[in-house]
Amino acid sequence: MEIMGSHSMENSQAGYRRKVVAVVVIAALAVLPFILAQFGKTGEFWIWVTTEMIIMALYATSLNLVLGFGGMVSFGHAAFFGVGAYTVALLMKKAGVSLVLALIAAPCLAGIAAAIIGWFCVRLIGLYFAILTLAFGQLLYMIAFQWYTFTGGDDGIHGIPKPEFLDPTNYYILCLIIFLICFLIMRMIVNSSFGLTIRLTRENLDRAKFIGINVRRYQLINFIIAGVFAGVAGGLFTELNRFAQTEFLHWSRSGDAIFACLVGGMYSFVGPAIGSTILIFLHIILQQIHQALVEVWAIVLGIILLGVVLFAPEGLVGLYLKLTRKSET
Repeated sequence: MEIMGSHSMENSQAGYRRKVVAVVVIAALAVLPFILAQFGKTGEFWIWVTTEMIIMALYATSLNLVLGFGGMVSFGHAAFFGVGAYTVALLMKKAGVSLVLALIAAPCLAGIAAAIIGWFCVRLIGLYFAILTLAFGQLLYMIAFQWYTFTGGDDGIHGIPKPEFLDPTNYYILCLIIFLICFLIMRMIVNSSFGLTIRLTRENLDRAKFIGINVRRYQLINFIIAGVFAGVAGGLFTELNRFAQTEFLHWSRSGDAIFACLVGGMYSFVGPAIGSTILIFLHIILQQIHQALVEVWAIVLGIILLGVVLFAPEGLVGLYLKLTRKSET
């Protein structure tokens, strides 16, 4: 009884610490743009960078619903990011739709695309699933690349209207609010009975089938949910840059999110967001030091991944948890 009581007390204390850290981080993120705005053009640049970090953290977290919690490697997740991006670009540039309506349409169309692609992909497992998602993703990429009259081809769609009230600080706050809402919804999904079922299919597919779980249906729903949130990230990213291009649909964009999950920790809910933020920050720092260093980014990324695989296979969050447990014992 004493052991059980001590464990419950430790868990409650850990939960309290996590809540305190979360409140501090959110508060710091909320005041950050107002501090950066005091530094003129330099501050405005870093507001843009931190806004990109928030958006890409949402994108990486959306992929982790499929990768870390679902146990399915998807190289086609960029397709839904790109669908969301092009939805906002086309509606705002060619149809004159407002940003709010465009941002609502983006996840809807991305979810429809995820439903169609996922219906085929979840019928396969392992390597075959990964290859099929890659094939569908590249198919959408080639359609956007070739359909010049509609998508602008390799030139993309530029000059997306910017609402007058959305200065860099206001857009940062908007992205932060949307990120927090999406983050909480995804966390609720992961901790729900649906999320537990998805994790069961990851851990033991045969046992899940044996106890009567419709594995394909659960995986498809999870695939669609991940696509919806990727569409939100794509729409926000397009308005941030005020253009959409075929690069958003390319498989390398999926690779960015996969790397973020590996670096941060794909078995942790906050890991992908942390990994994405760190990778973007390092890339920007290299760019600021010297433009030529950007050309060796692939080498730097390879060294980071090698270090993670060898010394922190569960990512930075897993390494942190391991070190804190050792210090407590």
